[in-house]
Amino acid sequence: MQPLDKQTALLFPVTQDAALPSCLPADCMVLPAFPLAGAWARWFARSFDVWWQTGLVALVFGYLLCKTSPAFLHWLETPFGWKLFGLACMPGGLVLDAALQSAAGNTPGKALLGLRVMTTDGRAPGFRELVRRNMALWRAGLGLGLPAVSLVTMARQGLRLRKGIQTSYDGSYFLVSASPTGWVAKAVFALAFVGLFAIIMILDGIDRQDSREATAMLAAPPTSWTNPATGHTANIAAQWKMETRQGADGSPQHLFTQYSGHAVVLFAYEEGGGRALRQDAQALEDRLADRFELAESYFTEFRGRRSWVGRGLHRKGPERVQLRIVEVNGKAWRVVAMQSPPAAYTDDLVGELSGALWDTVAPPPAGAAK
Repeated sequence: MQPLDKQTALLFPVTQDAALPSCLPADCMVLPAFPLAGAWARWFARSFDVWWQTGLVALVFGYLLCKTSPAFLHWLETPFGWKLFGLACMPGGLVLDAALQSAAGNTPGKALLGLRVMTTDGRAPGFRELVRRNMALWRAGLGLGLPAVSLVTMARQGLRLRKGIQTSYDGSYFLVSASPTGWVAKAVFALAFVGLFAIIMILDGIDRQDSREATAMLAAPPTSWTNPATGHTANIAAQWKMETRQGADGSPQHLFTQYSGHAVVLFAYEEGGGRALRQDAQALEDRLADRFELAESYFTEFRGRRSWVGRGLHRKGPERVQLRIVEVNGKAWRVVAMQSPPAAYTDDLVGELSGALWDTVAPPPAGAAK
């Protein structure tokens, strides 16, 4: 039998420029004679897989949270909201990586570059083993996704591989083997890697621009808006975009759209022509019947005047609608507010805007609450 040092040299050949360093027994244990992947191949495969897996997890959870959590939407308005959310989704992406690898045998990045994670006894690791490895990779290899920390941790693990030492998260249990791949697979990977990187850069640029605009908008003072029919003014929060269009009867309709599109408020009037409030309410309800289904409607007092209120949902979506009609000086004024879920995200904005708009036609009696 050959001496131990010669057996090790056969299993882990090194170049003449770098001799095998001294290391801990766990690092230098005798491993199966698989060709091991190099540091750069592992980095490219890991980066590609982490990018798309984390992005997919962030997309799914971001969509669900945007539909259900007002607090999450407010958090995204902060300068680093999306970036912090992406970092928080990285462990989920690594769990997805483990699930995909245990189910399909490999991940796209590793498969295209001919890499495969296995245990040191040559078998494919199970889901729990892969989750455990990926969580160690997240800490010791990716530095929790923090840019400054990850540069240090990735460089440290890369140096270990160049010296012929296992990464700290592989240790004596895992290894990453390499097998030859053709130029077609490498070309496909290169195109996918560059394309994904370009998408990330574009989305990052959009996020930076949106963050700057959101910060400037939230810090901006209210805009003064004048009701052309009454000459009275109202202060409108900077979160609203304003436009005026002509209604079917030629009267102006004032449209206020919340900057992220989660709420739209229509403010308009029709000449009463001697009609009763009940008739105006029925006419509006009939016009909107093909788009909205009102769950409730009733007459009530509003700022010393009779008014009609309707509430319901969009027939083709989850949007909530609220309507109010108030007759003032022969005109049937109405506010129609439509909110996307979660409605609580824009409740305060819609309530504040509606109150300001009503101030221009039906100010509250002296000493009364708005």
